[in-house]
Amino acid sequence: MRVPGGMVDEPIGPDRRIYLAGALLFVLAARVALYVLAGETTDFTTDFDLLYHSAVALTEGTNPYRSTPTHLKYPLFYPLPAVLVAVPFTVLPITLARPAFDIAVGWIFAYALWRWAHYALLAVFSGAYVFAMRAGQTTPLVVAASLIPVLGFLLTVKPNTGLACWIARPSRKAVIGGLVLFALSLVLVPSWPLDWWAAIQQQSGHIRSPIFRPFGWVLLLAALRWRTSGGRLLLASAIIPQNTLPHELLPLVLIPGNAVEMGVFVVGSWIAVAFTSVGQEHATSLPALVTEVWPVLLLSVYLPALFMVLRRTE
Repeated sequence: MRVPGGMVDEPIGPDRRIYLAGALLFVLAARVALYVLAGETTDFTTDFDLLYHSAVALTEGTNPYRSTPTHLKYPLFYPLPAVLVAVPFTVLPITLARPAFDIAVGWIFAYALWRWAHYALLAVFSGAYVFAMRAGQTTPLVVAASLIPVLGFLLTVKPNTGLACWIARPSRKAVIGGLVLFALSLVLVPSWPLDWWAAIQQQSGHIRSPIFRPFGWVLLLAALRWRTSGGRLLLASAIIPQNTLPHELLPLVLIPGNAVEMGVFVVGSWIAVAFTSVGQEHATSLPALVTEVWPVLLLSVYLPALFMVLRRTE
């Protein structure tokens, strides 16, 4: 039975521990498989590479926003708190740090889902999660932070996703922790907010609010369920700018209320990933890819999530 805090009031018995163990094993096996299949080298890059090399620069006393390695495709478009999260992984070479980071994030994500509801662990098998893991994304960590109050400060590592999650599940601890981490980051690099903003402007053509994409306005109907956490989450996710690729679907795992609904999300997210993978083969740019796959994301995940939100009254 769900209780007011959003957690599930059920005993943590052997069965539930088996569910968690299975999810953790899947995260480990999936990441090892991706490591082997991709043949990762120092030339292979993910979003985590940006954080890793920026963390190395930070530990050497350099402003990471002004020292991005030339072999990386993008400037540092993450806020400095995200760079601080990557600092512990700099003790490893990049080829080992990537899977170590992804596995750590995946395990935290799985644990948070397990504490929330046993059926929520199905999200670990979703295309959205696997896509996020393959891309070295911090999105699973942000979702976990919204479910575990003591980790609320991690909502700052990806502010657009973090804000949507916080609106859905507001937490005083998250605000306090986020302010502390923000203050620490300012002490380390006082100019980083301006540097970060300048970096974002270099690669922002693909960042738009979903409501401004074709038929995205229909997601505004989530406002009819503003009193529910799912309604607030979907509405905020639709309004706050993002790049609308499959990893951005991950916060929506907090909307399904049972295993069947979570199954719908899992299947829908794999459809989105399949079309995105095809699009990546011929898209001429990231904005073009996002534009191409948006209708699939809307039909396979966003509209089912809207249906789930509207059919729920509390």
